[in-house]
Amino acid sequence: MADIGKYLGALFAISLCGGQLSAQFTVTTVDGTSVQVADGAISQSATAGSGYSFGGIDVASIDRITFNALPQENPGTVVTPDPSTLIKPVAVLDVTGPNKESEALTRNVASAEYMMEIAGLPSFTTTSCADAVAGASLIIISSPILSGNKATFTQDETAMLINYVKSGGIIVSPAIEGNMTEDLKELFGISGHSSASKNYTSYTWTDLSRPDMLYFDTPEETTVSIGQISTVSATVSTATPLAYYDDDHEAIAVTCNELEKGAAYMCGFRWRDVVERLHLGKAMGVTGRSQTFSPYSDIPAFLIRAAITSRKPLSAWKFTSPGGYQAVLIPTHDCDSRTAYDEMHWMADYESSMGLNGHYFLTVHYFRQPLYLSQFYCDETLPAVRKLLDAGHTVGSHSVCHYPDFNVTERFPMTPFTPEAYAEYATRDMETGISTGSTLAEFQISKELLEKDFNINVRSFRSGHLCVNKNFPKAHVMSGYQFSSCYTAPSLHAQFPIPQRIDNSWEGETTGVLQIPLHFSDVYSGDETMNDDNWHEKPAQWFQVFNKLKDNYASSVILIHPNRQWKMEAEKMLVDMMDLRECGLYNFEDYGDFWNGRRDFKFDTFYDPESGKVTLSAKAADLAVNHALGIMIEGIADISSVTLIDENGTVHPVRVKSMPLGGFLVTQQH
Repeated sequence: MADIGKYLGALFAISLCGGQLSAQFTVTTVDGTSVQVADGAISQSATAGSGYSFGGIDVASIDRITFNALPQENPGTVVTPDPSTLIKPVAVLDVTGPNKESEALTRNVASAEYMMEIAGLPSFTTTSCADAVAGASLIIISSPILSGNKATFTQDETAMLINYVKSGGIIVSPAIEGNMTEDLKELFGISGHSSASKNYTSYTWTDLSRPDMLYFDTPEETTVSIGQISTVSATVSTATPLAYYDDDHEAIAVTCNELEKGAAYMCGFRWRDVVERLHLGKAMGVTGRSQTFSPYSDIPAFLIRAAITSRKPLSAWKFTSPGGYQAVLIPTHDCDSRTAYDEMHWMADYESSMGLNGHYFLTVHYFRQPLYLSQFYCDETLPAVRKLLDAGHTVGSHSVCHYPDFNVTERFPMTPFTPEAYAEYATRDMETGISTGSTLAEFQISKELLEKDFNINVRSFRSGHLCVNKNFPKAHVMSGYQFSSCYTAPSLHAQFPIPQRIDNSWEGETTGVLQIPLHFSDVYSGDETMNDDNWHEKPAQWFQVFNKLKDNYASSVILIHPNRQWKMEAEKMLVDMMDLRECGLYNFEDYGDFWNGRRDFKFDTFYDPESGKVTLSAKAADLAVNHALGIMIEGIADISSVTLIDENGTVHPVRVKSMPLGGFLVTQQH
């Protein structure tokens, strides 16, 4: 989405002081008081203790000064926004009831809700068409619209939706199934539709110059893989084709119908097929190669966000990168050999020099398995782990035995073991390649030993070789993990963390464990293997993926095994390529905490078009625990100021930063 600024930058007309942008400084004094200063002039003062003042404030009393691209009210004062200026949220309209669907099987609503989590726009889910029309700026219909005798909507509800769009509302819907009624034809600008005559595996956007195509500018975003799923092709009347299947101009995949002040979008597939099917690894025909950019499951969320941004005066959404950065790099390290334990100090010392607490997944192999693994978690290596922890780095579990066939569920049941018993039971036959073990033991014993030996709370797990079996979600929950990183982002076709389901199945309940995918690593196959001779070539490849993710405000998780000094040099080369003014380095578990906090954070946006003032409102308790979370403001409206308040109207100090891709990012000052 590197071209967003070309559109949004032109759309934002910041009208202040007769058309001039009036920036502002936030001055925080040594006693913790924050004051807004419009004039940042430095002057000499005979009465000031230091002899100089900044904006009239004695320099000696200033702790820090932050530049704001837009002014705000003074922190600590009270602001009461006009309720009539509240910007309406997005509604996920759950139609599984009238469609007589089993949501446990279809997961359409869950997929739509995940789309909203990625989009970051305030939203609610309702089964009432009337509530959606009354309370939403955009409506996502959860499932395909049925017509005929099993119609999803009554005639009155369809009329309600038509009037909603004509009045400026936006609808985004999966395809229509069944014979189309005249009112549905009017709403979506489609004269007919049909099931695809062949198995299309992708769709391609048609006109990337449209404002609602802002996020799609890489090959992976302009042609979107969907695999072998059921699709519907539309025949348009007044609607505009936005995408074609397999670039076949006779098969229209996505349409947009401009209807007076609003628009109705229709996509010829189910949400669960282009979101959760990818997350569950059930998308046949969609491949995800390691070390690549594969954003396919996030495309619908970006379409929704762009539809609002390009059509509404103003929108605000929860930013997807922490700390006010455009993106962060999240280094993780798998320590799965004696060499890694002996050499990881190179990586740890470098990261400490950068002010980063790196994250180290430790294989806790506390017994010897002849011809397979030595006993490298032992008295000789524990001091190296203690040194890591003393330096502020964090550790997670990388299993006990690091088995390469851990993905074979039948070989690893949920049998509990004591550490002593498991050392006698766990085996690997090097001739047959068959291992014997327990999924539960691998999760629990590794966590138990690390917590006992170092008096820490182990919160995260990554499997050896990134092998995953169906018992993993249960083992995560039973062992008390919060975060997991057992998948590559290209295998999930997701840029952001995803929820984990029991048994990795449609029917599985969502667990509280957050799956944080790995974006690129030092693991290459075949002739591309990273070695002593070619390692210096790999950081440029990583950086290419990092930049594509950054353009979507997505962060990157990297895996580098810390078993060679030159691997530290490779990480350093990557970091040196980054613009550390706009991008940062971040701890893995801190990122997991950020994402969980972002998911649960709720806020309201008020916009007064007469004054141009934007007011963001959230609960004080939520603000207190989400300092790393920013709110992005975009749209086509004039903005004169941005202010953040809590439920009591008390103003909280913020930094307002003009983003290079367009819009303003608001982050708390603390």
